[in-house]
Amino acid sequence: MMRYGQLLMEVEKPGRYEGIESGAVVKDWDAQALRVALCFPDLYEIGMSHLGLPILYNVLNSMEGVCAERAYAVWPDMEALLRREGLPLISRENGKPLKDFDLIGFTLQYELSITNVLAMLELGGIPILTSERSEEDPIVLGGGPVAANPEPYADFFDCFFIGEGEEGIKEIAGALAAGLELGLSRSARIDLLREVDGVYIPSDYSPIFEGGSFAGFTGGDPVRRRIISDLNANYASPAPILPFGSIVHDRLSVEVARGCTRGCRFCQAGFLYRPVRERAPGELLNEIRSGLSCTGEEEIGLLSLSTGDYSSIGPLLVNLMDKYEEDHVSISLPSLRIDSLDTRFLSEVSRVRKTGFTLAPEAGSMALRSRINKNFSDEEILSSVSKIFAAGWKGVKLYFMIGLPFETEEDREAIPKLVEKIVGLAPGGKGRVTVSVSNFVPKPHTPFQWARQLSSEEVIRIQSKLRERLNNKKIKFKGHGAGVSRIEGIFARGDRRLGKVALSAYKSGCRMDGWTSEFKESLWDKALLENNLEAETFLRERDIEECLPWDMVDIGVDREYFLGEFEKAASALPTGDCRTGECENCGTCNFTDILPISEGGELSYPAIRDSKNREEVDPSSFPKMRFRYSKTGPAVFLSHLDTTSALHKAFRAAGVPIFYSQGFNPHPKMTLGTALPLGTESLCETGEAKVVEIPPLASTKERVNSFLPEGLKVEALISIPPLSPGLSTAASREEYSIYPSKAAMEAAANEGGWNKIFDNYWRAESFKVIKRRANKPDRVLEAKDYVEGVWLTGDTISLELTRGGDGSSISPEGFLHSLLGLDENRRATERIIKVRMDVRQD
Repeated sequence: MMRYGQLLMEVEKPGRYEGIESGAVVKDWDAQALRVALCFPDLYEIGMSHLGLPILYNVLNSMEGVCAERAYAVWPDMEALLRREGLPLISRENGKPLKDFDLIGFTLQYELSITNVLAMLELGGIPILTSERSEEDPIVLGGGPVAANPEPYADFFDCFFIGEGEEGIKEIAGALAAGLELGLSRSARIDLLREVDGVYIPSDYSPIFEGGSFAGFTGGDPVRRRIISDLNANYASPAPILPFGSIVHDRLSVEVARGCTRGCRFCQAGFLYRPVRERAPGELLNEIRSGLSCTGEEEIGLLSLSTGDYSSIGPLLVNLMDKYEEDHVSISLPSLRIDSLDTRFLSEVSRVRKTGFTLAPEAGSMALRSRINKNFSDEEILSSVSKIFAAGWKGVKLYFMIGLPFETEEDREAIPKLVEKIVGLAPGGKGRVTVSVSNFVPKPHTPFQWARQLSSEEVIRIQSKLRERLNNKKIKFKGHGAGVSRIEGIFARGDRRLGKVALSAYKSGCRMDGWTSEFKESLWDKALLENNLEAETFLRERDIEECLPWDMVDIGVDREYFLGEFEKAASALPTGDCRTGECENCGTCNFTDILPISEGGELSYPAIRDSKNREEVDPSSFPKMRFRYSKTGPAVFLSHLDTTSALHKAFRAAGVPIFYSQGFNPHPKMTLGTALPLGTESLCETGEAKVVEIPPLASTKERVNSFLPEGLKVEALISIPPLSPGLSTAASREEYSIYPSKAAMEAAANEGGWNKIFDNYWRAESFKVIKRRANKPDRVLEAKDYVEGVWLTGDTISLELTRGGDGSSISPEGFLHSLLGLDENRRATERIIKVRMDVRQD
């Protein structure tokens, strides 16, 4: 298995690139007939918060003879390192370069991730353009919501999968495995995929351009979106992979339903994932129980496009809270509609901790909300916000959108008016309202797919006016970048000519374009200019009669339905929800195998529980467990905070009854000793946890270790009396074994050898070491205050340091680096191991 090792110390957040997780499936590479790399074109901490890729990962790895591994995009500093060292982008599981796989599958969640796709291909050793790939190269497949208009990306993908992939990916894998067994050529294996429903192969279709405008295709019939007819019969619950580094959504994510029929006219997802299909609540309870038992997570995310519409949401919430409240597990529902909130609903969500509340009015005026089919009044919004604040929340986040079709200046002015009313409802003191304003981007396969997109200048003008109006200490205003939305809009409704633009932007340095800090609008404009294309070509209003680049994708919703919805928007007419009313004849359902599925009534409310007195308890009466742990291998790239989190989750998963603090936001009473420098190994770290009761120590240690990632291990576990002193912060003595880097060995030789260097150090009256600190001024320390001994033992250096009562000391890397006078960008150590630590109690 290839790993990057200590090279990662040169980049920010090295834990992104090592396998610091549990639950991954690592199959015997040489025993597999088909090897698939599932790629997420963004950072690990973003990708691990996404549910779709783990589902496909589980489906593929359940197949005999198939292994699926994962790969993620890298930050520019890591890309520079890989290029400098001539190293490839590798998979998480077996550490294999992407070029060694048979199939590369990208999930495309966002239009501007395309430059990350190109970087991953090139770093993985795969030609970027389909036209340049040979027989030895993998087949590159794209899927996800962006594939609803695959044309801007056709130059880079051999094929696309349209729709929900659980069944289709099995058929694709089966066809490719059979083709490899028969010894078929790469092109012949792609031919096999033409037989799989939902596969779109760009080379089968040739776009036509007339007068500089897209005018249709020559080729076959449109490709129909694949739909999973019954989630209860066909759902592949992903076995949780538990990351121990920080990720965006650190929780157990469970999909409760798929699809939404509310009919918001701007929302592509609402049309791409029709019809509504709910999962049985009994299955959800089993999945949650299993997931919590192997992850130790403290939060459950109930996910769907509109979780509040799930027909059994009330009894599901009450059952979950009754079962897990005492375990300090909270519930998050990230997708709630304003009209789905009631007092009991809110009281259940808030029983453990209040994880934040987000509402999406989208438009400030009732008139504009009617046009986009979000049919609730200002009074309903204000009533819901009042309930949220009354239930104990101190703040809410509100999502609005500007640039919607038929929007007027009066509609925009209604945003601050509505926000000011909401602020008036906020509790005094810490009450806060966050206002997030995004820019409308017309998306394919929606009623607004023909609409014009606002110019960047107009977006900036509107946002500036809103920011000025919302200048209130209780309001935090966030506006989405106008340039990012403009380029997103170009690609959302673009055609095949944009492939050259994406390639030009990539070659000029565009990466991570979804990150505000990395987005470079001028380079995108330059790329458009180089390829003789104008933004207006793609941002303009479309005629309802003209051909559209996404016409070769049939998502199941009729074009006539979209036209009718566009006309209803012009007249501010509502469209009902077919879950609760009559069928609106959108065209998705055939009412045999494709139809709405609800599981309402299957789960009942539990018996009414006795109210519990939440009196303050005396923490001093509870016992404590102290533990010694080692941190080696890839675990050295976990930060101190992430190490604490990893141990906490492992203790929870092992069933250790950790004591929690009292109050508004309870937290576990677990602490670790002084932070170990990132990249330093240790055999002797210490920690302590307060517990409700002491569990069997020997079996608990084994069980905790079974949940920890490679390199992190509890070595000893003891119980100590409740009133015993906590982990000491007094002076300690630490001994390190240091393996010098090649640069350090060369520098030492030039200075006459290590013994001479050490002798010179001891002769000096003073020796200063600069301690670098992120986002803080450098600190100059006197090494003589901390170094107790330094000597050579074979090929390693032994260093004995003391640590002050305030935790201060110098790092072994910093000390050796200063001794040798190395350049800033050269490391002095290859490996550092803390082998002994003696702590003197006060």
